[in-house]
Amino acid sequence: MPVDKRVSARSDAEVRRIAERTKAEFGVSRNRPVDILRYIESGSVLTIYGRKKLIFIVVDDAELGALDAKTEFAKGVVTITCKRSVRDRARMGVGRDRMTLAHELAHGVLHHSVPMFRVIGASGISDLAQESAHTSAEHQAKVFAAAFLIHDEDAAKMASAEDISEQFVVSLQAAQICFDRLQRVAKRQQSGERIRKIADEAIAVIKESKPQQYLDYPCTACRLTKLIQLGTKVRCQNCGFFGDRFQDGDKAE
Repeated sequence: MPVDKRVSARSDAEVRRIAERTKAEFGVSRNRPVDILRYIESGSVLTIYGRKKLIFIVVDDAELGALDAKTEFAKGVVTITCKRSVRDRARMGVGRDRMTLAHELAHGVLHHSVPMFRVIGASGISDLAQESAHTSAEHQAKVFAAAFLIHDEDAAKMASAEDISEQFVVSLQAAQICFDRLQRVAKRQQSGERIRKIADEAIAVIKESKPQQYLDYPCTACRLTKLIQLGTKVRCQNCGFFGDRFQDGDKAE
């Protein structure tokens, strides 16, 4: 079970928007796969608390013990420390380790003050995330990491979670969560389109069945109030007269 901390509430949609902003800041909005190491080593990051110096430190595995990585904060500085094995596997394209680095970058962008840790083999949902996902630091970081490494627009065109995992080089678990979410979005869109189509058809039927609206003065030919407006002319639905409508003061008595 991952170590978790309560943080300021943010919806998943808001976290994904912040991840998209961060991708744009790093210039990786269309890169596939995203080179997470290049950007975590960039030396600077725009966080929700302003731009900060970003320090990336790689240490021998024994130094972090039960942790894969950690993120710490000082005034104007975010420091991400990870095991050498995590860095090396991420460089080789191991999805889970790439997610670990993106996860720590998420903490650096979204959070501050207390250190954040990623325990070896961390998976599942913390008690805090189950209770209140929007206030869970781990849940927010998980959402951010997936959004940073996976481009929704491209992933939405893919046929399976396996395709997403392979194309974006992320863990299958993260790919499955993304795939399921995009499937739900697509179904809502299809449902919305069906509802709009039904509404448009209903409006068309109402318009077709609406009684004809006649002008409030009679036809000069048959004297019945059966005139309809056609542009600048009028037509009588009774006798077929077609011509100019009366000018003000010229209505037949």
